[in-house]
Amino acid sequence: MSETYRAAIIGTGGIARTHAGYYMANERVEIVAGCDISDERLTAFCDEREIEGRYADHERMLAEVQPDIVSVCTWNGTHMPLSIAAMEAGARAVVSEKPMSDELGGPMDAVALAQERGVYFVVHHQTRFSPGYNAARKLVAEGAIGAPVGIHMHSGGGLLNIGSHLIDAVRFILGEPAWEYVVGWIQRDTDRFERGSFCEEKTHALVGFAGGHELVVSLDMVDGVKHKHFQLVGPDGVINFDREQATLIDADGAHESLSIEQAGYLDELLAWMDGGPVHRNVASGALETQRIMMAIYQSARIRSRVEPPFEQRASALDEMILAGELPFEGEPYDIRKPEAMAWVAAQREAGRS
Repeated sequence: MSETYRAAIIGTGGIARTHAGYYMANERVEIVAGCDISDERLTAFCDEREIEGRYADHERMLAEVQPDIVSVCTWNGTHMPLSIAAMEAGARAVVSEKPMSDELGGPMDAVALAQERGVYFVVHHQTRFSPGYNAARKLVAEGAIGAPVGIHMHSGGGLLNIGSHLIDAVRFILGEPAWEYVVGWIQRDTDRFERGSFCEEKTHALVGFAGGHELVVSLDMVDGVKHKHFQLVGPDGVINFDREQATLIDADGAHESLSIEQAGYLDELLAWMDGGPVHRNVASGALETQRIMMAIYQSARIRSRVEPPFEQRASALDEMILAGELPFEGEPYDIRKPEAMAWVAAQREAGRS
């Protein structure tokens, strides 16, 4: 008989609904507890799903409930401390929201701890399950447009939030090649945050991968526009794609669009826990996406190309802002969660930002 698991969710905001949906749709998992600093949000979330365990303190929840699987659905800067806390409390699997963090040190520590303790640690880059991205991956693997491949992704949103998905998707579509260099540029003219983390207004980056593949990513060029233009270009053709489908255009003209449906995120995690293949979203892979993003910030700061190995723990974006290298005007504001500014104020009081 298949083993069953008890799950807990830390952070009961919007994305927690997706995690809860995974667990509630699978008979092998029961949600036994939720945790949030907002009693109102926690109560509404747990009432709707008939979750008995309700906590304002994650340490108490982890100690008393001892969940097998923990989802971390909080803001960027808390993802890795909470993931590490879950591992240290004995969780067998941890599902962290993306991005892993707003710096690199925490993700490196969390991945090392997961590997040391044998924890099944994954990051919720759920777009790897998108039919369009999987179709694009298949076409590239089959050599439909030849190699090397050039990728252009133009979208709204900040690097940590949207860029995390896009860069990770490119790594997935190309078959997980190592990155070889990064050249980055950023603009930040206002005191802008996204879910409590420093956020730039515009980002341009060139990322080179093994095999000669190159990604050009342009973010927030039109505020509020997401997923505007995704294209793969090779010597033998072009693939236009989005999350839903991929369309090959070669010497014979446009082909029918291709979509490849995928098994569920949680199903793949449980299969891994049962002894099957490693999850496609294993955190050690997501760490490379995080490393690329932090290298983009570092490149923008030093105005030079950055190559691996890249191990700088702190964010160069944070360092630039705190050193006054990116002067801004106006009061601080958060583009996603206005209430996150209370978190920013607390962090500033503690001397972090």
